[in-house]
Amino acid sequence: MAMVFLKPRLMRWNGNAITDHNRGELSVDIERIEKKQRMANGTMRKYIVADKRTFGVQWTNLPHSSSYTVDGFWGARQMEDFFDATPGAFTLELTYGDGTVETFQVMFADFNMNLSKRGYFDFHEVTVSLEQV
Repeated sequence: MAMVFLKPRLMRWNGNAITDHNRGELSVDIERIEKKQRMANGTMRKYIVADKRTFGVQWTNLPHSSSYTVDGFWGARQMEDFFDATPGAFTLELTYGDGTVETFQVMFADFNMNLSKRGYFDFHEVTVSLEQV
């Protein structure tokens, strides 16, 4: 009998489901791009150009392959292969618990993978930071 998860995965990279196996929280920071200018009468004017997001997430004891993750989605090495093959922008799709989906164009700001345990299969610590284009 197959196990069925009530909620789908949190994220996809270019349509590829990323595992929730031992995933930490997803942090979303917003950088406001703006121009402020003090006027001659002392008032302040502010022009907001855009809000850009930075996404951060990490996994602990993440199996190296989707064959060993609890949900069958991408493991550590598949994430690393995608990072190596994707120097530019890609699509980040976030699916929230209520079923709403948000899509962003992002680029890797940082990718870090450490081997934490070796055995029949390897476990990794993975930290990813993504910046909105």
